[in-house]
Amino acid sequence: MRASWLGGPVRTPIDPRRMARALALAFMGVVLLLLLASGCGRSSLEPETLDLGGAPACGPSTCPNGCCDSKGVCRTGRDVRACGSIGGRCSDCVANGFSVCTSSRVCGRDDPSCSSQTCLGCCGVDDGRLRCLSGTEPSACGRSGAECSDCADEGRTCDPSTRACGSTRCDSTNCDGCCVGDKCLPGTIASACGAKGAQCDSCAAGQVCRSSIGGGGRCEGTSTCGPQNCGGCCNAAGQCVTGNDTTACGKQGQQCEACDASEVCVPDGQPNARTCQPQQACGPANCAGCCVGNQCVTATTPLACGRNGQACKTCGPSQTCDAQGQCVSGSDCNPATCSGCCVGDICAVGTQQTACGAGGGQCQNCAGQNPQRVCQSGTCQLPACGPATCPNGCCSGNTCVVGTQDNACGPTGGAACTDCTASNQVCQGRQCITQCGPSNCAGCCRANNTCDPLGNSNSACGQGGAACADCNASGSFCNGLVTPRRCNNKQTTCPAPYGSCPAGVTTPIITQLQNVCSDANLDTLTAACADGPNAPACVTAVAALPAACKTCLAPFNHPFSQLTGLYACAASSVSSQCRRVMGCAIDCAETSCEQCSSASANQCNTLVNGIGGQCSGFTAAATCANPALASGLCSQFAYPNFGAWLRGVGDQFCGNGP
Repeated sequence: MRASWLGGPVRTPIDPRRMARALALAFMGVVLLLLLASGCGRSSLEPETLDLGGAPACGPSTCPNGCCDSKGVCRTGRDVRACGSIGGRCSDCVANGFSVCTSSRVCGRDDPSCSSQTCLGCCGVDDGRLRCLSGTEPSACGRSGAECSDCADEGRTCDPSTRACGSTRCDSTNCDGCCVGDKCLPGTIASACGAKGAQCDSCAAGQVCRSSIGGGGRCEGTSTCGPQNCGGCCNAAGQCVTGNDTTACGKQGQQCEACDASEVCVPDGQPNARTCQPQQACGPANCAGCCVGNQCVTATTPLACGRNGQACKTCGPSQTCDAQGQCVSGSDCNPATCSGCCVGDICAVGTQQTACGAGGGQCQNCAGQNPQRVCQSGTCQLPACGPATCPNGCCSGNTCVVGTQDNACGPTGGAACTDCTASNQVCQGRQCITQCGPSNCAGCCRANNTCDPLGNSNSACGQGGAACADCNASGSFCNGLVTPRRCNNKQTTCPAPYGSCPAGVTTPIITQLQNVCSDANLDTLTAACADGPNAPACVTAVAALPAACKTCLAPFNHPFSQLTGLYACAASSVSSQCRRVMGCAIDCAETSCEQCSSASANQCNTLVNGIGGQCSGFTAAATCANPALASGLCSQFAYPNFGAWLRGVGDQFCGNGP
């Protein structure tokens, strides 16, 4: 047998009669297998993979909150051997020279002097340590030792070939459904549910994604994750996961278990599969590859090269790891030297059907997949979008979209979408039309994108191309004596004047360990509130909490910039005099900014608390709380994001403690 670069192995021609007999026997075997499977009733409970006849392919739309391993299984993305996010390919951190999978699901290693000399990826602070990160994930994107960029925070993905944030973005301005990276999905299926451009969520087992008016959907119903519908394990959010991760290990619908540092989640196909077992010392008896500590690396790389259970070694900059686990001279095809994909030490362009890839990863054979896929943008994708595959929308690249978004507008029939935003237009009736605004409307702009040239009626009030306001709906009238025109009840003062701090104002001490929030309640806040208390996902998660739990968390559920929640947490650790000035600082800011619009509230807080601001004296005096806010439970710097802070503080005050 000899290998062909484009077509795979070349084999001796097969006798058609033998092939016919073999196919007939195979067909009979499949029928028998299906009959037997229907009797046992267990196959539907096992995790879906790409091999299980018709199971959906793992990717952003089916695995928005994890990564896809080499078998097409959606993993949590938090395992050091399967690390990643938003439906991308899982990375084996150990095999790629990294030691941890960070809280942002990025491979990394401690590097106190992180720079272009020591790090091919990007440098970022994680868990209070400077680390070299892989630079290929949306939450930490970059290369050559530069500071990592958070593409995900901007609704964008990280291009693995350039390790730079993509040019397109997904948010509420261009997506009625939900977002996975820069992809807008309908948001109406359980594995990717959401609306108004929020990040997609996976509904818990037993829940359904109910369509919402205006597009998208939301998870409804009570989680019923258990042995009756989950072959893996049930995490704290009630979701059924495969149970193959050390961070979420289990089977048969039991509660997921996080293995100890000295344990490993045994893979499928081995005794005690999907249970936490003591990790055996890596060596010749149990590792055909090489060992990094007690971790066996079977798919060796130049960063972890060796075999027969010996300690892995790092090859030189111009070497590759051969099949015998030896470092040998070569072109060293890797992400630093190849923008396409690698076949051994050969860097391929990455656009061929039989050699598809980007960012120096291993090439994939799209033609050999079932169903056959096409190579596009360095990944194997389903056949190109067109009239046959997109009859009810238009094609944005190779993605079929509804055709009503400003950046992807077009008629049905699978034609190419138009980006209306490139010409400062909007999509209306599946066509790009000029957007009503200050440049073409002296009055106000109606909801249907037409201009009311006067803008002085009670039902359409406004000026200078602003959105028309319906004053009738709020029992007011259009005040034409002010500029710009607005509803009379919208006349506000921002910031409002503030006199002195009233007597008795203070920051109260909140009782700890109230035990009105369960761990499951609090666990939902970690991811949902990562982007702050005003993020749509956080508002939804808090609204779903039990009333007593919601009331207990209310004093802490404020943006860090407003200081309210931070001071509430620190109150029990400072003096009564300090609680008084903290209370006055909050009272001054709230009174000053209570008439401001939601869009200008943060700006008002910054103004009144800044140098010379009317609340600056109280804010300066409130630095007495700084020791309590610099580290420990109440410090925002001790957590990766707001959601993790609210989870930790909530457990101490409203739960039963860590």
